[in-house]
Amino acid sequence: MALGDARRASGKAMETARRAIGTSNEAERRGIGAAMEASRRGTTVDDINAVVAPPRANKSLPEVQARGGVPAASGTGEFKPRPASNTGGGIASPLTEKTRSVDGKTVPDREYYASGLTSSDGLFILPAIKTMNMTDANGATVQFQYADPNGTVATEEPT
Repeated sequence: MALGDARRASGKAMETARRAIGTSNEAERRGIGAAMEASRRGTTVDDINAVVAPPRANKSLPEVQARGGVPAASGTGEFKPRPASNTGGGIASPLTEKTRSVDGKTVPDREYYASGLTSSDGLFILPAIKTMNMTDANGATVQFQYADPNGTVATEEPT
């Protein structure tokens, strides 16, 4: 067989194979279309049930046993009038931070934890306030006590 004849025979075989693939693809698409049409028309019970949403099962709440009622009673109480003085009513605003003199310099009246606050990467240790002393508008001393940032509890009283 000559080279030209071999090429022609190969081309004819490829054309026949392509036509067969095209014919089978067309038949498959027609079959899919027919199946879709049949499912839309609802020819079977399953097709019809697929369209209808199943009913929700209603769940009832559990029964709660009735508790005994509270008997009726008269309320009693004593009226205690507020003291006439203006003391004991809490902290008066504004708060002003106290200062103290250390080595001839005026600094805020604070105490710090010795361990400080370590940064999340461990590179820095920042000062952590232990107590801060303030004065309210009435001249009363107010002290803020902060927790140790390292999670330990201070057992000594701040001075």
